[in-house]
Amino acid sequence: METYNDSRLVKAYDHIMSGDLTEAIVLFNECLTDDPNNVVLLMEVANLYYILGEMNKSIATYKNVLKLKPDSIFVHYRMGVTYYRSTNFVAAVDSFKKIIESGKNLPMAYMWLGLSYYHLGREDMSINCYKKLVELAPETTMANYYMGISLKAAGKYDEAIPFFKKLITDNCLHLSAHYHLGRLYMKDNKFDLAKEQLKEVLKHDPNNKNASEMLDYIYDDHKF
Repeated sequence: METYNDSRLVKAYDHIMSGDLTEAIVLFNECLTDDPNNVVLLMEVANLYYILGEMNKSIATYKNVLKLKPDSIFVHYRMGVTYYRSTNFVAAVDSFKKIIESGKNLPMAYMWLGLSYYHLGREDMSINCYKKLVELAPETTMANYYMGISLKAAGKYDEAIPFFKKLITDNCLHLSAHYHLGRLYMKDNKFDLAKEQLKEVLKHDPNNKNASEMLDYIYDDHKF
């Protein structure tokens, strides 16, 4: 069967364009009945399941792709992201480690691996991943932000501060960086500096409940 000339594929892509992803999957799966080892179609199905939030079906389909292309960095990456989104962080770690162990210095693999370790409570491993991410992409927002978050979670507050300060210097409207920096200053009893950061958050996001509550604590002389 010449899959790419199959009229069902035309209809499937029409369904995608109109937002009817479920019908597109039905048609792709019909084509896969005739051509079960078609990697392109399997990837289409896996990606559509992911978009629909059907992570288990997406993972099962990616596994079928890996049987055909076991060394594909891209498929391992997509599998890892899907595991992460399904909160299977242990499996996500395994997928991203496969990419890194293959010798590919893919910055995004370190980012997701760091996030996976973070959710597993492995701040030490998370920090190591973000150190590599900062090394590979020192000016990117995500590298500095997640490094700061991991150091903060590990209780390394003094080390975390420079990363959030860099984000604020590069992007004065990075409200999350302002918030975390405010919290770090509070932990160091630098309440005037903390107020500046939290006020900056509320200036641009007046309904931010967390920042508002932190300011209330400061004004009430609560110390963390």
